[in-house]
Parts: sequence; structure tokens; C-alpha cells
Amino acid sequence: MPETEQVRPEPDPAAVAEKPEAPVEKPAPAGPVSGEMSEAPLLPNGWGGVPQPDTVHFHDDGQIGTAITYMGEDARMDVDGEPVANVLGRVATDVTLGRRTAAEGVEAYKEIRDRLPEGSAARQNLDFAISRIDAPPSPPPEVPAGAPAPLKALMDDLHSIPLLRRDPRETQKLQEILRENFDDDPYDGPIHVGSMKRELHQLRRMRHESEGDAGKFAVDRAVDRAIKALERKRP
Repeated sequence: MPETEQVRPEPDPAAVAEKPEAPVEKPAPAGPVSGEMSEAPLLPNGWGGVPQPDTVHFHDDGQIGTAITYMGEDARMDVDGEPVANVLGRVATDVTLGRRTAAEGVEAYKEIRDRLPEGSAARQNLDFAISRIDAPPSPPPEVPAGAPAPLKALMDDLHSIPLLRRDPRETQKLQEILRENFDDDPYDGPIHVGSMKRELHQLRRMRHESEGDAGKFAVDRAVDRAIKALERKRP
């Protein structure tokens, strides 16, 4: 019989099920830093201009920028071959530009903090900054049943930002907007998208850009996504 016509036996499901999966190797957690200073130069901060390679890009007056300033010489403490100011600055840049979520940024700040020497100015100031932008997970605020899906998603997006769980001014404002425009009737009539856009844009104006390292621009991006989704749903 030609090879192409041969009947090949089906694999034994039990044998397949019993075959152990290859273990996934996790990177070893980074250890504590020594406290020695790095000889590497501090990266320039290009805030206010177009982000460039080999620079950081975040507001100096935000929580991370302020922490770095108050570290003094400890800002040059060596973390994996470069100053902790650079390491923190890159994370703050990623959060500001949307390459990491605000929640991922907070976790990265915590990992860096936990490697710094106890009692050092670097650790103390970073710990204080984290305390100003972090909050534990919690269920998102309730929204009216008649609210469109993009606005329900917006509430979830905003609540996922630790800073907004600690200081929920945007989520409270969004709740107010939703209560004024929708009730619990899922058959509510269509909204006026132009009017809703103006109301949602209020959320973008509730924080200064210095909070970009903790989620201000994540708020802006979430609002923009919600508006675009509403426009696509316009009848």
C-alpha cells in the first residue's frame, strides 16, 4: 500500500495525558543591592520634548521624580550596573508613555524598593512615593445597568489604576456622569455622543501631568478608548 494511503494509528489519549509538561523556568528573583554607588552617568530627562533613545521621559515633580530628588547621593546607588535613578526613570517613562500599565509600574517600583538597603535614603523616599500611588485591589464601583458597554469598560479601566483606587476622583466623577445619564433600565434610549464626549473629557482634566508616572496618562488613554468605542456604536 502506498505510504500516503496507509492508516496511521491514533495516539493513545491516556499516554498523551500522562506525558509530563516541560517545566517552565522562572527567572531567579533579583537579590538585594550592595549600596555601592554606580559610576554610570545619569540619563537625561527629556520631559517636555519628543522621547529620544537613551533618555528618560517623565515629570520631575511627580512622586518618582520627587523621590529621586530627595534621595540625594543615593540616587546613584548601583542597581544592576546603573544608578537607581535610571532604573526608576525607565519604569516611570514606560508608565508615562503607556508601555506598562500603572499597576505594572507600581509593582516594578516595589521590586526595586525591596532590593534597596534598609534605612537608606533611596529606600525610604521610594517607599514614601509608593505609599502615595498604591492601593490594594478591590471590586470596581457599580455602574447603572443601562450604561453602554464602553462606559462600563472605562470604569473597569480606571479602577485598575492603583492611584485611582487610593484617590478615586475620576471614578467618582464617572459614577456621577453615569447616574445623570442612565438609570437601571437596560432599554434606555441612545445617548448623545457629542454631549457624552464633553462630559468624559472632564476626567482628563482632573490631574496634573506630573502624575504621569502613576497613571494620569493611563486615564487619558482610557477615556479616549471609551469615546472612540462610543463613536463606533453611534447609530
